Amino acid sequence: MHNEFPVSNTSGTRTGHEGAYAPETANLPIELREAVDVALRECFDKVYCSDELLGNRLTQVRGPLDSLSKRHGLLLEDAIAHAFAAAGDRYEVQTQVALMVSREAISLVESNKLDNLDDLNLPVGGTHGKRVVIDILVFDHETGDLHVVSVKRGGGAQGGQAARNARKDLTAAGLMLRNMMLRKGLPVLAVKKVLIDWYGRSGIVARKTVTRETVDAYFGLLISNQVEAMSAYMKSGIAARMEPRLQAALGKTNIAVEAEEPLMLASSNADIANEMTVEAPGPRPSLADCLSVLPLRRQGRQMRSVEA
Repeated sequence: MHNEFPVSNTSGTRTGHEGAYAPETANLPIELREAVDVALRECFDKVYCSDELLGNRLTQVRGPLDSLSKRHGLLLEDAIAHAFAAAGDRYEVQTQVALMVSREAISLVESNKLDNLDDLNLPVGGTHGKRVVIDILVFDHETGDLHVVSVKRGGGAQGGQAARNARKDLTAAGLMLRNMMLRKGLPVLAVKKVLIDWYGRSGIVARKTVTRETVDAYFGLLISNQVEAMSAYMKSGIAARMEPRLQAALGKTNIAVEAEEPLMLASSNADIANEMTVEAPGPRPSLADCLSVLPLRRQGRQMRSVEA
């Protein structure tokens, strides 16, 4: 069973040493606020192995910074997904959707121009191919569009083979998903594949790319405000936690960083193999119902349903 988490429209009350919420983060949903807090704790509430060149104090400054950008990229996905879910019943949202892209689909993408791939449907199944994880999958009940969304933080260039593979993976996944949705009874009229390159500097070439300046207009939905509020909240948390470390590195104060108990990462050992069959006519299934045939990932972030 895939994990589900709700989206709250309230921001809650802030407690502790951080004081009142800044105006730009006052309406940030509790779930996003808690996700940022967890990321900050994982980065800061640990002792990093001292680097011989830098020394312990500078190591404790550098250590959190090495992982904060990556964690921010994951939080971008969560914030974008929450923005869709908060829009009401129009959208169904799933994150971290993993599927096996067949060799046939990859071959089609490699051997054809992108314009020739529209409206092609390929079945999902088999154990041979490449496992692809879709960051966000959104079904729009109003338009019938299935949005296959890849999210990149875009703070720096990601070029070369990695960029080309990202485009192929996203396109091939889209070719397969529409067929699966239709066979399960979800009336998908079109599959729209889009790369959200938030800061616009990933260097990835995609058929359709939007940035933080154009994402709202593309989807016709207010997304950027919530994402920027999450980033502002994270930035304020970094500043508050980094200040004493910087002072300690400059010799102005002593900082005692206590080791935290190791974080236990949940993993799933389930290996579910389901064959797709054409179901009898009945009530329209949900997006989650359609995706239930996909196997859970053995480890890492699991597919989740984002609900309002």
